[in-house]
Amino acid sequence: MNETGTLAPAVIDVATWDDLEARSYHDEVWSAWLHGSVAAVNDTGRVLLLVPVAILTPAVIAFALRLYEVGSVTVLG
Repeated sequence: MNETGTLAPAVIDVATWDDLEARSYHDEVWSAWLHGSVAAVNDTGRVLLLVPVAILTPAVIAFALRLYEVGSVTVLG
């Protein structure tokens, strides 16, 4: 799927970088977004896509899911 690993989730969620799970990855989330990919972490059986915004909009969610779908993902931690 990508150069850093594979993810086989049952559930895919999108979260802002202000979310509790994302705070420790702030720089990595921003770097992934700037390089055209979405940051992802495994979170107890689900994949959490982290995006560098304060408020999730339908467009941001759709874009993050599309990046994940095409394999442009940076797996963190």
